[in-house]
Order: sequence, then structure tokens, then C-alpha cells
Amino acid sequence: MLAQISEDGPFSTELHGPAYHTYQRCRAYMENNYVSLSKIDEMASLCHVSAAYLTRLFKRFCGESPCNVLLRLKMNAAAVQLLRNDSMIKEVADQLGYSDAYHFSKAFKKVHGIAPLY
Repeated sequence: MLAQISEDGPFSTELHGPAYHTYQRCRAYMENNYVSLSKIDEMASLCHVSAAYLTRLFKRFCGESPCNVLLRLKMNAAAVQLLRNDSMIKEVADQLGYSDAYHFSKAFKKVHGIAPLY
């Protein structure tokens, strides 16, 4: 006999547990503070979890490492700033915590597939 599958899916109970709530809290913190964050250890400490646990949470609930999520948030903000404000790459890099415009450009290309336009 086939078991009936709930409409919420097999992971619905997992999305209501304490681990998911911790993930949501950490993710919200990252999304609100990505400009000032540079290291996952720093973020983990501010969220009152270990870096290893933070990494496990992100891999489990969004399929990516917190480093990749942070990088994507920063590079998406950079793309918006570069398009809207006609800003210089060095200025945007500085605003997002990159001291080296070359390193910033490499990160931008990794996320968007093209280098930022000068």
C-alpha cells in the first residue's frame, strides 16, 4: 500500500525545527549586514554559533556555503551600484570591504560571468 505524501513535502517538519530557525536568523543577519561582513567566523560569532555549524546550516537549508551566499549578496549589490550610480569600481569595492579592486573584479566575474565595466 502506498503512503500518502503530505502537501508540505518530506522536509516540512524540518522547516519548523530549531535548526531552521537558527538558519533563518543567521541568514537574515547576513542579508542585513553583508556590507560589513568579511569573514564567516565573524558572522558565526555574532550569530552565537560556531563557523562549522553555520556552514552545516547553510548547506542543509539553502544548498550553498555561507561564503558563497555572502559573496553573491555583495556582488549583486555591486552590480546594482555600478549600473545605477555610474560609480567607479574602486569606490564600489571599498564600500563592500574589498581593499583591492583587482580582487573585487575577480569575485565579480566569478559571480556574474563578466568583469565589471569601467
